[in-house]
Amino acid sequence: MNLQAIYVANITGFIIILFLFISRFITRTRGQADDYIFQLMMLLAIIACIVEPVTFYVDGKPGALSYWTNLLGNTYLYAANGIGSFLFCVYVDKNLYHSKDRLKKIYNKFGAVVILILCTLFFNIWGHYYFYVDADNIYHRQPLINFFYFYLMFCCVFSIVTLYIHRHRYGKTAFFPIFMYLVPIVAGSLIQMFYYGVSLAWLGTAIGIVALYMSLLNQRSYIDSLTGLYNRMYLEHALFAAKRGSATVYGIMLDLNFFKKINDTYGHSVGDNALCEAANILRLTADNRSTVFRYAGDEFIILMKTNLESEVLFLENMLRVEANRFNVSGKTPYQLSFSMGHDRFERSTDSEDSFLKKIDEAMYIDKARVHGEGN
Repeated sequence: MNLQAIYVANITGFIIILFLFISRFITRTRGQADDYIFQLMMLLAIIACIVEPVTFYVDGKPGALSYWTNLLGNTYLYAANGIGSFLFCVYVDKNLYHSKDRLKKIYNKFGAVVILILCTLFFNIWGHYYFYVDADNIYHRQPLINFFYFYLMFCCVFSIVTLYIHRHRYGKTAFFPIFMYLVPIVAGSLIQMFYYGVSLAWLGTAIGIVALYMSLLNQRSYIDSLTGLYNRMYLEHALFAAKRGSATVYGIMLDLNFFKKINDTYGHSVGDNALCEAANILRLTADNRSTVFRYAGDEFIILMKTNLESEVLFLENMLRVEANRFNVSGKTPYQLSFSMGHDRFERSTDSEDSFLKKIDEAMYIDKARVHGEGN
């Protein structure tokens, strides 16, 4: 093995992730669940970039310290691989669906499998069925260790399937570069799997994490930080594209009814929660022809590609049905409902402002009905 190349690869990976970690710490804001997941992924990789060259250094060195460093160090590396792969699957799902209930439903079971895998890794310290360190303190992989590489591939496939199922139902997600993360990790891991003594897996992980972060940093300028919906800036881009496209586009303006009352009664943190729940209803009800935006405050917009106004009316009705289903569930002290109005975007005559004014006026007709005098 080439220890110098191993040191260079892992030190490079360590420096890359450390700089990213420091940068995120300096510019930190209120943390979301996916932020904590991403930070944990970085921390696992930072430690791995230190541990891996140490295990190569002590390999074959005499003494009990070398033995246990080699054995426990490699145990950590495979554990970090298992946990990190699972966390990425959770991270993908959280960024796409923004649903805690969905995470609990799917990943509690997945997490139980990961815990079982980690338990078998712990008992490998004595059982030696994945790998072992011999009397000369030399590390040896057993054939069963390939299970961890297959597990990595399974997590990669699982995350890709999650993405494509989401795209099939809700349309393309413009800012989730899953392959920018996976390609360097998979390439580095496969090379390391087939050529022992080559250390590229954690360098590939570092490159993948940085590539993912750079793309998601660009995403933040187009995504509403509270609800995870597209924001007004991306709405401008979507209307610009609709103006120059050929598809017929309808817009629905939505206003969350009695939102001020929710804020006044329960406080702004519960009000924020109400906005997130409303956003989830819109996101999960809209199909792959529709794009959902948080326009301002408690106002939302859906752009839908369709030639039929009846399909727009059907979507509005489904939104009312889903809001009512949410209310019947009784999981929050408040109830949700929307005032809605829609109109078609006329490419030849509508400007962005005139179109937004049209659907806003249509929405206020419904709002006046709901609120009586329109207050």
